[in-house]
Amino acid sequence: MLIYIQDIITRFGGRYFGSEQEKNAQYYTADILKKYCDNVVVEEFESPLESHFQSLKIFCIIYVLVLILLKVDVRIAGVLGLLNTILFFGHFVTYRHWLDFLFPKKTSWNVIGNIEPLQTAKTTLIVAGHIDSVKEFKWWYKLKHPGAVLSVIAGFQIVLMGIFAFLNIFIQAAWFTNIWWLFAIMTPILIVFYDMHGEEVVHGASDNLTGVALAVEMAKVFSARKLQHTRLRLISFGSEEAALRGAFAYAEVHKQQLLDEKAFLFNLDTIKNKEHLTIATSETNTLVFYKKENVQLVEDAFKAVNIPYKKLPLAVGASDASAFHILGLPAVCVIGMCSDKLDPCYHTRLDTIEHIDPEALEAVKEVLIKFIETWDSK
Repeated sequence: MLIYIQDIITRFGGRYFGSEQEKNAQYYTADILKKYCDNVVVEEFESPLESHFQSLKIFCIIYVLVLILLKVDVRIAGVLGLLNTILFFGHFVTYRHWLDFLFPKKTSWNVIGNIEPLQTAKTTLIVAGHIDSVKEFKWWYKLKHPGAVLSVIAGFQIVLMGIFAFLNIFIQAAWFTNIWWLFAIMTPILIVFYDMHGEEVVHGASDNLTGVALAVEMAKVFSARKLQHTRLRLISFGSEEAALRGAFAYAEVHKQQLLDEKAFLFNLDTIKNKEHLTIATSETNTLVFYKKENVQLVEDAFKAVNIPYKKLPLAVGASDASAFHILGLPAVCVIGMCSDKLDPCYHTRLDTIEHIDPEALEAVKEVLIKFIETWDSK
């Protein structure tokens, strides 16, 4: 698995969503899967890939405009501020893509490989990760955990500014209107949103070549010992870092097929540290709560192979499993990164192969094999 990860990094470097590097890495991965799968396809899709992060500039500009308008026309400021809060929450925080119409579409790619069972397929089990990586979150690299804290504060600023501006229409008390000064003083914090990214595209070794490597590894394992009644589908999603675009595109196009196949997604993201292997019970940003019975299936697999694990909500960000769940398709997600504080490697130039614990990959490989075999036996 580490050989695959290093090979992708050596050949293609960072793989910004929608870039030639992402495209070439996907086609290269497809060629590898063809050695093990019964069929492999590369599906091209169009999506406003820059919409998620570039929208932050819009929200920051409107924040400043509302701040000024509160001294000019409270009603206009209140309506504009509340609209900014609602759109920020719906478009950016919860990944619902409300402002996509403002941004041009770009091309990205998903890779899908199938291994058919020996007998009639009764279900389809998907194992997936994403191959793209991001431009460095430079404030997270420069300031480490405080940089992430400032990002959270900036998000709350935009939300609270809209609420404050709207309430100004109805509350004229001096103590309340003077809160304006607090928002004014805190305005510089918005720089962590407005100018979030550096120019360097990170290697994305753990986030998330580890997930794709494990999917490829499952192709190798189960091409040699095929399942009885379960179609195994291995997917390398594109443009996850652009707000789960590859997973959304795939699930939207194939939703009825996936429902008919009784498909289930076991998503893998950032399998970096064995001591932080975590089954997600929910994803706060996307307002997704995974079904307890599905989480239990993964938990049983961890227990069966005696691999320690955590079971927690994911507080920040989102995974491709969220896209499936939002569209009504069953999914779970396993990560392998500290969720208590910012991992210095996360979305920074430090996300290199040297920081991946090989034991984490081997542990999840064991869990996956057990999960897949148990699934097929039932």
